[in-house]
Amino acid sequence: MMRNAIITSVALAVFVAATAVGGAVTGATAAVADSASHAQPVLTLPLPTGPYPVGVRTASVSDPTRIDDQTGRPRRLPIRVWYPAIQHGAVPPAPYVSAAVQPALEQVFGLPTGWLDVDTHAAPDVRPRQHVAGVVLVQHAGGFLAAFQTGQVIDLASRGYAVVTMEHPHESLVIEEPDGTLIFADDPETRPFNERIQDAAVVLGQLHRLVPEADRRTPVAMFGHSRGGAAAAEVMLHHPQVIAGVDLDGSPRGDVVAAGLDQPFGLMLSLDQPLQGNTLLAEFLGNLRGPHPVRELPVRHYGYSDWVVFNPQAARADPAVGAQLEQLVPTGTVDDLRAGRAALTAQRQFLSRFFAQHLNERVGHR
Repeated sequence: MMRNAIITSVALAVFVAATAVGGAVTGATAAVADSASHAQPVLTLPLPTGPYPVGVRTASVSDPTRIDDQTGRPRRLPIRVWYPAIQHGAVPPAPYVSAAVQPALEQVFGLPTGWLDVDTHAAPDVRPRQHVAGVVLVQHAGGFLAAFQTGQVIDLASRGYAVVTMEHPHESLVIEEPDGTLIFADDPETRPFNERIQDAAVVLGQLHRLVPEADRRTPVAMFGHSRGGAAAAEVMLHHPQVIAGVDLDGSPRGDVVAAGLDQPFGLMLSLDQPLQGNTLLAEFLGNLRGPHPVRELPVRHYGYSDWVVFNPQAARADPAVGAQLEQLVPTGTVDDLRAGRAALTAQRQFLSRFFAQHLNERVGHR
């Protein structure tokens, strides 16, 4: 599939970058980065639209039943918890990615140094509100990072939800270990899909620690992009405490395709995966017994990530950088920032309305 080819190309770029971190960027990436070295664009995310300021804290969970071949230690998932915060004073925003990961990503995507200094509109470790409207788990696309869903995540957090994003070692583009070691992605299609389901199960088992603002009555939901969206459905089949979910342009896979779901499950689709003529989607939708709204947007597959606004912003600052980004992560919006912003707005609205309805909570009720 087209998406798998793109993901593989990104994974290969990561391998090249892994050998260059700390040294000079080489090859085509260097040429593009050098051509843009004098530009000073700022990649920005729209402000969240909910009534609450947003906080974020970092954590991790480990699974002692699975040993990482590279580290020799239990599989460890880096976690970020985004949450509605108490009003706070001027606090510098949390970084988009860690200081160690940022230069590796900028090399992978051919970005000049500092272009991923993105304002997350979230303050690190500020005081949370006493209660949350729900907990929402998030999984990213194969070969991607949870950071690339920040535009969607901060909006949900500003509406009262605790949003738990997770990384997947060897499938996430690059993650940082506590000792500073960077673990780069393999080809994500070589990773077992069930690894995603196991990762979610470990996170579910640690929610009491990760989100102490939640209690046993707090509803739990999940959404994901691409492979992460497919995982959301499969997680809901095997872990019915997840009572609602959304798939952002992921191809259904696993037992859930035939078994279906009783819980509400929404889908958003791109131009790369239209509903018409898609027999796999038709089978999956036919087996969904709960509410299952479907929305199609005029974007490419990676238009369901922050790149939907980053690509056109980059293209305005330097057309060569924008063209390279659109080749790596096609969004369909590289020439139209207004369309990119409209697409992200539509995604935020779909997610917030769906979860507000099906988690039986009203934003601002507490």
